[in-house]
Amino acid sequence: MKKYKYLFLTIILIIFIFNIKLVILSTKDASILFFNKVFVSIFPFIILCDILIYFDYHIFLKNTIGKFISKLFNIDSSTSIIFILSILTSHPANSVYIKDMLDNNEINIETANKILCFTYFPSISFVIGTIGISLYNNFKIGLILYLFCFLNNILIGIYLRKNKVSVLKNKIIKKDKSIFDVIKTSILKGINTSFIILGNLIIFTIISNLLNKYININPIILSIISGILELTNGIVSTSFLDINLIIKLLITLFILCFSGLSIIFQSISILGDYKINIKKILTIKLVFSILTCILFITFYYFVNNILYFCYIF
Repeated sequence: MKKYKYLFLTIILIIFIFNIKLVILSTKDASILFFNKVFVSIFPFIILCDILIYFDYHIFLKNTIGKFISKLFNIDSSTSIIFILSILTSHPANSVYIKDMLDNNEINIETANKILCFTYFPSISFVIGTIGISLYNNFKIGLILYLFCFLNNILIGIYLRKNKVSVLKNKIIKKDKSIFDVIKTSILKGINTSFIILGNLIIFTIISNLLNKYININPIILSIISGILELTNGIVSTSFLDINLIIKLLITLFILCFSGLSIIFQSISILGDYKINIKKILTIKLVFSILTCILFITFYYFVNNILYFCYIF
């Protein structure tokens, strides 16, 4: 077994050496994407979330909107902060918020695995701004895609609501800190988490670009594979395909709902100290991504038939 492991590592080393220019360009592209799009949107919220949880803001939410979220997903209302902040900040920030509550012993690993499955929200600005307006020159396309991504998470949460989870009662007692110490700790935590995200993004961008270089297959299949590996590359390459617009949107929606292995492994890396059920996450996301696409195409034909019916009469 060790012989095969070293052989595999040697092959990877050779591939990297003979494609050093591609590796450097991929690292540069991933870094630019990270600092221009990801870091600027996620870093402030990582700090904010850490501060909010330290000062028990989730307890306040528990008694307000948390009650509705609790009934909908059959979770403790104090965990509603994870759902709300995940909508505002996008993935993989959901894993950061889950880790904070795990670190404070406020939730158990079963709760973490459950909530992680239905809090993979894409960035609103990315879906509506980049995809809708920039790639397809249509605000409505971006809005519809985001609403179906939102629906995807709701459906997963409802499906998993049968799995009742509990919040731990032996919460870790926090030492009193000044606001400056809390901010300092949050900044350091945010920097560490951000570089974990960057590292995963670079690795999957390199893999995706190597596949694009060496694998000569149908462009549609290649775009889907690229999207499964890394969300952004897959969505951009899909937009350039010479195919029907609805097929493009179906592929784009599937990639958005699945989130991409890069983002999923970013989450796993952030939660590396805990036993995350990655097989369950991948299975659920794959199944519900396909289901959401079926709902999307059903919605499309339903609306078209209604419009056609109104046109006739």
